[in-house]
Amino acid sequence: MPRGKGARNIKRKSDTDVVASSSKIKKTLSEDDSISPDIRKSIKDEQVSCDSGSQGAVIHAPGSRLDSMFFNRSCKELAKALLGQTLISIVDKTRVAGKIVETEAYLGPEDKAAHSYNGKRTARNEAMFLCPGTAYVYNIYGMYCCMNISAEENGAAVLIRALQPLENLENMDKLRTKGKEGASLMKKGGQGLCNGPSKLCQALGITKDAVNKVKLQESDSVWLEKGEDIDDKDIVCCKRINIDYAGDWVEKPLRFYVRGNGFVSIKDKDAEKDFG
Repeated sequence: MPRGKGARNIKRKSDTDVVASSSKIKKTLSEDDSISPDIRKSIKDEQVSCDSGSQGAVIHAPGSRLDSMFFNRSCKELAKALLGQTLISIVDKTRVAGKIVETEAYLGPEDKAAHSYNGKRTARNEAMFLCPGTAYVYNIYGMYCCMNISAEENGAAVLIRALQPLENLENMDKLRTKGKEGASLMKKGGQGLCNGPSKLCQALGITKDAVNKVKLQESDSVWLEKGEDIDDKDIVCCKRINIDYAGDWVEKPLRFYVRGNGFVSIKDKDAEKDFG
C-alpha cells in the first residue's frame, strides 16, 4: 500500500463457498491459543456480526445498497468488482458520490506491499482483519487519508484509487480547495477532484476518525450502491503505484482501472498496449 513519503480467467467460488471460507478463517483465529483472550473474544464477536450479515441479496438492482454478500469475495475479485460501483458519503447532510474507476488489491500476509505483510496486525491496520466490507482508512504524510475496503482473505483489502464524480461536484470542489478563490477543480467535468486516493477522500469528506472500521453495508454516513458492471475486456490490469519497497511484488498486476476513463489517476501505457 502507498506509504507516506494479461489477467487470467479465474473460476469464481460460489457465494455459499465464499461465505463459508470467510467464516472458517475467522473461526480458526478465534480458537488460536497464541492470541490473547481479549482479542479472541473480539474476533468471535466480529464473526457473529459477519455471519449475521452474510445472507443478503446476491443480485443487486441499479442504485441498491451493496450488502455483505457483495464484499465476501477474494481480494482480486473484489478489486475488479468494485469498478463501476458508486461510493457515497454524507457531508453536512448532503450526499456526494462518485463511480469507482480505479482500485488496487493488497492480498494480505503474503503481499510485501500490504500493511498486513507477514501477518502484522496492529491498532492501525486492524480493519484489514475485520468483516469483508469494512472500511480501512489510514493517514499519509500526516494530513491526507487513503480508503480501503476489507476483502474475504484475512488481512486483505482493496485500495480505492480514483472516482468519477457523479453527484454534487460543487460540494466536492469546496472540500478539495477549502474554498480558495481561483482554485476550483471543476474543469473538464471535475477530472481533478477524485483522481487519486487522497483526493477522493478529501472530496467525499472521508477521514480516519470518522470512517475507519465502519461497516459499509450498515453505515448511514458512507456506503456503496450498485452502479454498473465493467466487463473484463474493459479492465486494465497493471502494476501498483508507489510500492518500490515491495521487492518481487512491485511488478505484480494488482492495479485495475476502467480502460478509456478520463478520471483514472495514472494510465499504464504499456499495459494498455495489450488491448491493441
